[in-house]
Amino acid sequence: MFQTEFTIAEIAANEKNALNGGPFGSKLVSSMYAEKGVPVIRGNNLPFDKKFHDGDFVYVTKEKAKELRAHIARQGDVIFTQRGTLGQIGIIPNYSIYDEYVVSQSQMKLTVNSEIADYLYIYYAFRSPVIMGNLISCASSSGVPHINLQTLRDFRLHLPQISIQRKVASILTAYDDLIENNTRRIAILEEMARRLFEEWFVLYRYPGAGDAPVDDQLPDGWVREPISRLYQGLFDGPHATPAPAENGPIFLGIGNVTEAGHLDLSKIRHIAEEDFPKWTKRVTPAEGDIVFTYEATLNRYALIPPGFNGCLGRRMALIRTAPEHRINLFLYYYFFSQQWRDVVQANILSGATVDRIPLTSFPSFPVNRPPDGLIHQFDDLVRPMVQQTQNLQQQNTRLRAARDLLLPKLISGEIDVSRAPLPLEIAAE
Repeated sequence: MFQTEFTIAEIAANEKNALNGGPFGSKLVSSMYAEKGVPVIRGNNLPFDKKFHDGDFVYVTKEKAKELRAHIARQGDVIFTQRGTLGQIGIIPNYSIYDEYVVSQSQMKLTVNSEIADYLYIYYAFRSPVIMGNLISCASSSGVPHINLQTLRDFRLHLPQISIQRKVASILTAYDDLIENNTRRIAILEEMARRLFEEWFVLYRYPGAGDAPVDDQLPDGWVREPISRLYQGLFDGPHATPAPAENGPIFLGIGNVTEAGHLDLSKIRHIAEEDFPKWTKRVTPAEGDIVFTYEATLNRYALIPPGFNGCLGRRMALIRTAPEHRINLFLYYYFFSQQWRDVVQANILSGATVDRIPLTSFPSFPVNRPPDGLIHQFDDLVRPMVQQTQNLQQQNTRLRAARDLLLPKLISGEIDVSRAPLPLEIAAE
């Protein structure tokens, strides 16, 4: 494959401030932020699992943005983190609702010369662990580690012909687009399930409901009873951490359970197969179990998906319900309700270092339980949504793994673009 080496300065567009950092010093401080206007790109807009997070912005006024015009970024610009979480990179999507952004003090932006380089290829090149690792190795270690603008300007990159760049970018983009599409479908399904739970079990607008109850009263047929009556067993994880292994069962930690109620297995700790029986003496997590955190980071809940092979980590517990009772999905969504959060808040024990909820008193925590028939109706409607969500999540796991394996090989030229597997082939496996 024909390649030529360029500095980043040489692939920048032939225009003023095509390669620039954020405003220096007092030019942009938090007191200048406004409620609306031109969004400011910060580290939270450069997640490691997608090209760009187009939300959760702070803003400056349009007048302030004009003063900062040297630091404006637009669609197609590549954004690098200069200080903070080094290794973050993003690209402003061409479907963005904003025409322009201000780059914060901790970021740098690059507008690519399209005659030399494809901006998507440049983004993916720096997603390669080797190339990003080489850039980070150039970071200044004096004070807070940072990559200054001159370091980025001088950084050298091998580029294939522009036609090859575009083919590589199109293949990797196809993976990301399918992942993003699945993610949107997951969000819709989850929103539907949560809204249904709220309608039926919070607002009491369920099939056959009469007038809404007054004050703290419950509808006819509902009872307020200890949560222990809804599950078969409550189990906590080991109180130690096993030795890590390169592969094997998953040691499920707090960091693997997201606030939104997902299992995030993108970064996992493995344990050796021979150690697995030792760490599952109390319980082996099974499909349908609800895992939760009871210490440090509280109010994290997730369902164990089909095919999960792992054990509970420290500060983690699970509850297991009887499958024939069809109540685990009701409980899972109940854990995200304000009713349950109030119960947890009332039972938090504040320690010297972390907060916790005592598992000894957890069985007595009260739950507003509807009649079994209503719970089963809810289960009939929601279970297909959950199953589809889990299928899509498993697809995304396979797609991310394939993309992350493929990306550095395509960038390095180890795999020819004509031999790269298509994402639909991976998703169908």
